[in-house]
Amino acid sequence: MTPEARREANEKLLQEHGIPINPHLPMIEDADAITLRTEEELWGRLVALWGVVGAAMLRQNAFFKEYFSPLARRTLLTADEATFLFDDAPQEEDRIRFSWRLEAMMFLAWCAGLVDDPGMPAAPSSAEAILPLYPHDLGDAVMLREAIRVRPKEEILDWADRLYRLHWAVRDAHLNRREPPPGLNPGVVLEWHHAVNWMTRYG
Repeated sequence: MTPEARREANEKLLQEHGIPINPHLPMIEDADAITLRTEEELWGRLVALWGVVGAAMLRQNAFFKEYFSPLARRTLLTADEATFLFDDAPQEEDRIRFSWRLEAMMFLAWCAGLVDDPGMPAAPSSAEAILPLYPHDLGDAVMLREAIRVRPKEEILDWADRLYRLHWAVRDAHLNRREPPPGLNPGVVLEWHHAVNWMTRYG
C-alpha cells in the first residue's frame, strides 16, 4: 500500500468511528524507507516491559529486581527503567507511569504475533494471554522468544499511520479542553503510539 492510500484508508476508518481527522497531517514514510525492529530486539523489549510493569503493579514484589540483576538482563532495560526497577522506594507517580507501559507491552505483543488484532485503543489491555510465555522462576524467557513471529511490515505501518492520526485527535481534544473522541482512551493511544514508533525506528 502506498503512503497516500494508507492515509486515505485510515482517515476513512476514523471518520466511520466519529473521530476527528486533520487533513493536513503528512503521510508516514514508504515501507521501503522503514526497517522494523528484529525479533531479538522485540523479544528484549517485551522482557524489559514485563519487568517494569510487573514491578509497578505488584509493588512489594522483589522478584523483578532479582531477575534483572544479571548484567545481560539489566542491559535490556533503558536507563529510566533500570532506575525505577532498582529503586527500593519509587515515587507513586513513577509506579503509575510504568503501570501504563502495560499498553506498550501489549501493542508490541501484537507486533510479535502473540495476540490478535487489538482493535481501537479504547479499554485498558490485559496481559493474561501472554503471561504464560514469561518465566515464573529466574530462568530466561525462552518460551517468549520462540513464540515471536513479527507481523508483516505493511500491517505494522497501517497501525503506525493510524496511531499518528489518533494521537493528533486526542491531543487536539486535550488542548481545546474537549472530551476525548468517542471510543478512545488517551493513555492507551499514547502508549501504543510510542510502541509503534519504537517498532518502526521512528526518530
